[in-house]
Amino acid sequence: MAGPAACFGALLVVIGFARFGYTALVPALVQEGWTTPTGAGYLASANFSGYLLGALTAVPIARWVPVAAMVRLALVVTALAFAASAFDFGLIWLAVWRFLPGFTGSVVMVLAPMTILAAVPPARRAGMVGLMFTGIGLGIALSGTLVPMLAGLGVAAAWMILAAASAAIAVATWRIWGQVAGAVPVASAAAPAEPMRRPVAVALLFVAYALDAAGFVPHTVYWVDYVARELGLGYGVGGTQWILFGIGAAIGPLAVARVAAWIGFGPAVVLFFLLKAAAVLLPVFMTGLPALAVSSILVGALTPGIASLTAGYSAELAGPGRQRAAWGLMTSGFAGTQTAAASLFATLLGRTGDYPLMYEIGAGLLFAGAALALATLVGRRPA
Repeated sequence: MAGPAACFGALLVVIGFARFGYTALVPALVQEGWTTPTGAGYLASANFSGYLLGALTAVPIARWVPVAAMVRLALVVTALAFAASAFDFGLIWLAVWRFLPGFTGSVVMVLAPMTILAAVPPARRAGMVGLMFTGIGLGIALSGTLVPMLAGLGVAAAWMILAAASAAIAVATWRIWGQVAGAVPVASAAAPAEPMRRPVAVALLFVAYALDAAGFVPHTVYWVDYVARELGLGYGVGGTQWILFGIGAAIGPLAVARVAAWIGFGPAVVLFFLLKAAAVLLPVFMTGLPALAVSSILVGALTPGIASLTAGYSAELAGPGRQRAAWGLMTSGFAGTQTAAASLFATLLGRTGDYPLMYEIGAGLLFAGAALALATLVGRRPA
């Protein structure tokens, strides 16, 4: 359990804190004059750009650098980035320190889970991947609850507290990474690449996961604003919905892991794509508080939940020796698509002002992803 627990902590820091913690600090950053709403968007883009670069380069770098060293360095850089962000030296300064955690977050996302799963028997992988990705879910939950409270102490203090928490987790898991990942590179640079077990299915899953990245952008970017202003329920209700989103995220990976252990990764991916699509579409037709709460919890749960299932399923489809390459491919596609989708949805909303249309498009993309995931089941065999 030490390895999955260490991965839990790493993902909590580099994704949960570094990505979603920033989202929760944006109102305070604007209110205290550190940046403007437009500037906050540029900072988010810097983080997305770093994430995409990390996804594209993690596996090649890991041919030369031990995974243990990369994860440890990622944790240190993320903690330093939080501390550096506590100094208001302008937009470019902050952009650099948003870009770097994006890069380190993607590197850990690509390498750490697959390093752990390589040593886990197939029968136990669903439970272990659920535990590891709960780190992301817990980070989302904390971003919606504790981080806004920290912002009440001031932006600089909030950054420093996040830096201290990240450093503490780095110290606590430092030795474990040496034991789990070893002190040698993942693979020799000259080693011949093994063929993918099911390359067509990997390609289909790649597109499906990219569609997932785009499909829930309206919930992660516009959900609070939609509830508060478009539905006229106020920011108090909107904030409550985001807390429910975070609670869902905290329980999602372990919940979907139990289902995957029962029916298999492939069928679970299809099932939860369909459920996520329905949850994204729900507020188009039902805007009462119970329906909004269901949508918040389900989309929150399946944000890290589908990521964890895709990680496990890609490892199953790729086969031994190609798990990291397959998951790196999935992560890069996810990052690139989500970055593009955020811009396209912003343009669409600016031109039409139609919030329901965004959720309809998002649900449509997720339904399409479910169809592609279903196609991967053709000709499947036990891992």
